[in-house]
Amino acid sequence: MLLVEDEQAVGDAIADCLEQLGCEVASSSDLGSATARARNPEDIFDVAIVDIELPDGNGLELVEALRSRAQPCVTLVLTGHEEVEWARKAAALGVAGFLRKPVSARKLSSAVAKAIERSREMREWLQPREGGSSDYGEDAKIVAEALVADLGGPRSRPVRTAKEQVRALSLEFGLTARQTEALERVSEGHRDRQIAEDMGVSYSRVRQLLAAGFGKLGVKSRNDFIRFLVERQGSM
Repeated sequence: MLLVEDEQAVGDAIADCLEQLGCEVASSSDLGSATARARNPEDIFDVAIVDIELPDGNGLELVEALRSRAQPCVTLVLTGHEEVEWARKAAALGVAGFLRKPVSARKLSSAVAKAIERSREMREWLQPREGGSSDYGEDAKIVAEALVADLGGPRSRPVRTAKEQVRALSLEFGLTARQTEALERVSEGHRDRQIAEDMGVSYSRVRQLLAAGFGKLGVKSRNDFIRFLVERQGSM
């Protein structure tokens, strides 16, 4: 687990609590050293707890760096203030939760437990099947929608299915009808050739539609796209 907090007393208290929970903690007190860790492929973190206000920059820069990693990392943010603008930016980056300082041990433990569970589920979904392929078959349809539903937050709040979420994204990001249709099928676990057959277009046309759709969403691959859906659902 990565902990980024510039106030030593606060950082030490949080680290002690995390270690009592059985977490292995790597601590940084500034944006520069934390970003270096985030960009090091040998450092793998299930969860990161990041202070928004750091002496050498904004913690959201680190959140963005962690989001671009090949290995998923669920992020919680720490703050001593209530600012709507940064909260919106953090939510757009898929932050899993917000912790206002001073944070109690109970709230910290609860937030970390949920974040660890989310990280585990994301890794299970992104792990290649036998044969090394990350392009999942029909069984992924059930897994994908269950995963997104499970990460939707309190059960009293309506949860969108993966297909419904893609339709909402089409309005927000200006996806065409065909791009939306192709991405809906990806969210249901369909392979490119199956999508081509279902849509009545060529395989290369499906690849073009997905590349254009991924580009508008700011993702580069199927794995990134699924992560994006999970993160967006978790921040709703």
